[in-house]
Amino acid sequence: MISPHRFILIIALLLMIYTSLSCYAQEDGGDALPNMNFGQNQVCQPYSCPKPYVPLSKWPLGITSTGCQSNNGMGMMAMGGTNSYKHLEQCCHLKQACYQLCGSNKQACDAELDKCMEKSCTELTDLTSDQASSMSADEKQKETEECNKMKGMVSLMNNIGGCNEYDMHQRRTCECIDKEKVVDKMERVLRNFYKKFNPDGVNKVKALVEKTDGKRAMFTKILYGLVKKYPDAIKKKVPDIIDPMKMDL
Repeated sequence: MISPHRFILIIALLLMIYTSLSCYAQEDGGDALPNMNFGQNQVCQPYSCPKPYVPLSKWPLGITSTGCQSNNGMGMMAMGGTNSYKHLEQCCHLKQACYQLCGSNKQACDAELDKCMEKSCTELTDLTSDQASSMSADEKQKETEECNKMKGMVSLMNNIGGCNEYDMHQRRTCECIDKEKVVDKMERVLRNFYKKFNPDGVNKVKALVEKTDGKRAMFTKILYGLVKKYPDAIKKKVPDIIDPMKMDL
């Protein structure tokens, strides 16, 4: 049994060992170790297609999420079970959705995750109004502190995989479209989205397509806004995880 603080220390030590080994490998003229990039400033290259094709989100979108407990594409270890992430789960679902929209920007997705988690820990979003009103000031402070601890863990684990998770999702969800057919494809995807998640809103599609002005970045931004508004667009799955609290060290 190990405490969350000790587990974070172990992770930090592993990161230091990895960095040292990578430096030695390159100094000796060998190949660098696989790029894990534990920092937040790595720029991940967008998915690309051979000319005259450009990448655009497939339909169906096929967005899936395992939430905070599998937050880097390699399987995140549990820290006390799903309940530990209760205020952060929706933020993690949205981050994974963001990675899975073709043409999304990883840095923007990560910034959105951090902003969402900060808001969630401040507002304790998972509490009902009755639960919040029945809690003492000390209980709320303790809940906030626990949320902030888990927020730090999510941020740490989110950076371990570098571009790997983002690249994997982009390869799966992008398809190459003839540049002349991009606007038609945008309209079909938006129309299908509304038909599935809000049939009464189909009449908004034309205006949204015009708003994109044929620009894929704007189209991706609109899609992300729709996924946030209609969270059923994210298929939530239970991840296979290891609970470090039950490990003998």
